Amino acid sequence: MESGILSMNQNYEQMSFTELRAYVGENREDIEALRFLMSKRDPNSKGYPMPVTEADMQAQMEIIRRKINGKL
Repeated sequence: MESGILSMNQNYEQMSFTELRAYVGENREDIEALRFLMSKRDPNSKGYPMPVTEADMQAQMEIIRRKINGKL
């Protein structure tokens, strides 16, 4: 079984970030692929806390809109 996991990890390593992200989107049950994808996350990317209040939710939605529109 471990050799199967190793083989799969090697396939993940051969995928580009975009290919791996698409694969994870299509194969949501593949937890190992998701873990591998998350390990490739940029450690310098900005994190956003989970919204607690309705005002927090609205503020976060505005940040997302601005990011999508290239204004952030």
